[in-house]
Amino acid sequence: MDRLAAMETFVRVVETGSFSGAAKAVGVTQSAVTKSVADLEQQVGFAIFNRTSRGVAMTPEGRDFIDRAARLLADALEGQPGFHHC
Repeated sequence: MDRLAAMETFVRVVETGSFSGAAKAVGVTQSAVTKSVADLEQQVGFAIFNRTSRGVAMTPEGRDFIDRAARLLADALEGQPGFHHC
């Protein structure tokens, strides 16, 4: 998965508050969302979320990264059909 798509998935997890909610929003399986986020974490070199049996919570690095990711995503996809701003 390319980095832009992974950032969109990350933003959707934050917006919906869950991997399953993001999966529905993006139209993929929950396991695809999990893999996408894990791939993004590997690319950026830090954990974005703390995962527990109760859900997910952003790490401090994830909170710092969300604004940059949303801005990069909006800039890259502005004017694209079917895209909505975060």
